[in-house]
Amino acid sequence: MFKKVFAAMLAGLFISAPAFAEVKMSGSYFLKGNYRQEAADSIAGVNTEDPYRYYESDLEIKTQIIIDETTSVNITAEAFDTNWVDNSYIAGTGADSNGQNFFEISKATLNHKFTTGTAFVGGVSGNSDSWGTAFGDEADRIYFISADQALPFGTLTVLTEKWSEGQDADGKPLKNAIVDDDKDIDGYLLGLTMNAGGFEIKPALHYKDNQSADQSTTKFMVATTGKLGTFDIESEFTVADYSDDNDNANEGTVFGAWVDASTNVAGLTVNTGILYGSADDAVAFVVGDELCPMEILGDDILIDGATLARVKVAKSITEKVGVDFSAAYAFTNLDDKYKAVEIDPDKDGIYTAKYAFDKCFEFDANASYKASDAVTLSTGIAFLDGDFSSEKSFDQARIDAYAKINVAF
Repeated sequence: MFKKVFAAMLAGLFISAPAFAEVKMSGSYFLKGNYRQEAADSIAGVNTEDPYRYYESDLEIKTQIIIDETTSVNITAEAFDTNWVDNSYIAGTGADSNGQNFFEISKATLNHKFTTGTAFVGGVSGNSDSWGTAFGDEADRIYFISADQALPFGTLTVLTEKWSEGQDADGKPLKNAIVDDDKDIDGYLLGLTMNAGGFEIKPALHYKDNQSADQSTTKFMVATTGKLGTFDIESEFTVADYSDDNDNANEGTVFGAWVDASTNVAGLTVNTGILYGSADDAVAFVVGDELCPMEILGDDILIDGATLARVKVAKSITEKVGVDFSAAYAFTNLDDKYKAVEIDPDKDGIYTAKYAFDKCFEFDANASYKASDAVTLSTGIAFLDGDFSSEKSFDQARIDAYAKINVAF
C-alpha cells in the first residue's frame, strides 16, 4: 500500500506540472546496520549492559520544478524507518514514537524573484530558527514565509515562522484554533547578509513567541564563514534570552559559540572545532539537533550548556578509499545543583537524560569505499567514556558501530 501511495504522489506531481516546466530530481537512499553497547547509555535513563543490534533506512527524493528563470517549486520527500522492529508498520504511512515507516514532505517551497530584486520563498521548511551555520538550529518542520531584498551593501532577510495555530499549553489544537490568535506559536527573523574581506557575515535577530505557554525566546546571532589564508572558517555566535511568565526557573540569558577551522596539511584534511554553551542557573544554551560534532556527543547525548573541543583528521587513501578519525572532550557548564538528578544512585546509578554528564571524551573512526559513482560503502566505530553529572564514572564505556550502503542519484 505504501509503495502505491508513494508512486501515485510522484505520478500526480509530474502530471500536474505544466508542459513548459523543467523538472530536476536528485536524492539518496541508505541501508544501515547498527551495533550498540548500551551500558554507558544509563546517562540517558537506560541501564542495559547487553549490546543490541538494529537496522535503519532512509529514502530522500528532492524534486525541483523550474517554471522559468524567476519561479520554481522545490519539494523534498522522505520515507524512512529509523529502527526496523516490527513488520506491521511496513504497510502504514504514519509513524510511531520511533519514526517507524515515516513518510513526509520535509520541504515544500514556492520560490519567485521579483523585478524589484526581492526573492520570495514560502511553504514548509525542514528547519526552524535556521540561520548561518547549523549551530543552534532545530530539525522541526514548520511553515514559513521569507523575503530577501537586495541592497547596495548586502541582502536583507525578513522571515516569519509558524509552529502551531491556536494550541493550548499542552500543544493540543483548540476547537476555535483558527480564530484564537492568543494561542499561536510564531517566530520572526530579521537578518542581513554582507561580504567583507573574503568572509560572509550574517547578523540576525530572531524572536519566538509561544503564546500558548506564555514563553518567548529572543536571539541575536552572528554567523561568519570564509577563508583566512589556507584555513576555511565556519563560526556562529548567539546570545539567547529565555522568558517564561509561569516559571522563573526557565528564565535566563545565555550565549553560545561555535568555531570550526579546516585546512590541508601533508595530504591530510584537518578540522579543529570548539563549541561553547553557557548556563544561567537551570537554563542552558540550546545547541540544537542539527549540529552533531561527533557520532554520539551532540546526537544521542545532549551538549546543551556544555563546552566541547574536537579534532578531526581525514585522509584519501586512493580515489575510492577514504578514512577519518575524530577525538573530542566535553564538560558541562552547569552548576552542580542544576545537573541531572540521580534516580537510584545506590542500586543502578541511573540518571535522567538531560545534562547527564559531568565530563566525557569520545573517539570516532570511519572508513568509506566508493564502489561506483553512485554507491558508497562505509563503516565506523565510536567510543565514549567519562563521568556522570555526579562525577561517578560510567559503569563501562559506550561503543557504537555501523555498516552502511548509500546510493546517491
